[in-house]
Amino acid sequence: MNERKERALICRAFDVGLSGLKGDPFLARRVLAEAEKAAPARRKKRLPAMLIAALVLTAVTAYAVGRGLLSPRVDAKRLANQALEEKYGLTAAMLGFFSQDSQGNDGRHWRVTYGRGDELGEKLGSYLVRVTEGQVESVSWTLEGKDTTGGFDAEAWGAEQLGEMVKITAATHDMNRFYQKIRGENVDLYGGMDEADVPAAETEEWMQETDAEIQAQADQLMKGLQEAGKASEERSAFTREELVGLGRQGVIDAYGLNGEQQARLQFEDTVFFPAYFSAGHPDGHPVFHMTFQSLAEDGWQEGDGIYTVEVNALDGTVEYLDYDTTLDGNG
Repeated sequence: MNERKERALICRAFDVGLSGLKGDPFLARRVLAEAEKAAPARRKKRLPAMLIAALVLTAVTAYAVGRGLLSPRVDAKRLANQALEEKYGLTAAMLGFFSQDSQGNDGRHWRVTYGRGDELGEKLGSYLVRVTEGQVESVSWTLEGKDTTGGFDAEAWGAEQLGEMVKITAATHDMNRFYQKIRGENVDLYGGMDEADVPAAETEEWMQETDAEIQAQADQLMKGLQEAGKASEERSAFTREELVGLGRQGVIDAYGLNGEQQARLQFEDTVFFPAYFSAGHPDGHPVFHMTFQSLAEDGWQEGDGIYTVEVNALDGTVEYLDYDTTLDGNG
């Protein structure tokens, strides 16, 4: 490789490594100081530019792996979630009852929406947060001003009702009762669920047959994913372990998980949640897809659920992040 091409590649690496990174003003200074210390005494005058560039890039990469990088889209969603909690008291678990979408044309202006297109959605309303260049511009709710007092008999369901919905579904795994309530049916929202009528032996036999079918299909799917992602994996600037670390940090940063929640967060690479490489759009850059799952031993807790993450394998940016509380499946 000639020097001109080598310089061009390093410049590109710097652009990628530094894009979107919150600066550490002392990072380069520390790296250069350490590099000078490491140089032999007789050649202390100056280190080759290429070596210095490589050392700085290594430090930038390590810094990125340590703190995680969120793409503008993911960061806009993070800011929107925070804004909704500050204004309306909505937690990430409550927002799990909504379908969420982030739209932006130029990468600077984002519309983050939360809603659902059914009769429950009419009761919950929809939320819109506008984010411009990392700043929340506006936060609105379609049912703003409607009465939310009176529990589930209220005109509109806001944070109070959503909080109760989290508790109820965490204990019963039943959403149907809320629809029954909206339709005016006589339902005990806090009652337990009846046991399934299917005999245990029959259920176990059916599950074994289903598991075998799923396993066969999953093996075929995994083989296809691995073959399709081989070229993308070869182009990755990070190891799988580093990408998992970036994805995990992205989840922690985006949802503000505390120490206890972080301890429950586990990387999954199974037939149900495969980790794999693919080519991203629109330029075909390598992307690593992964899943993290959190589940408390004594039942659902705040922060539990399934986190789906996509990381750009060239620059370490978390390009996509979705949280499914598993309470409703709309996360």
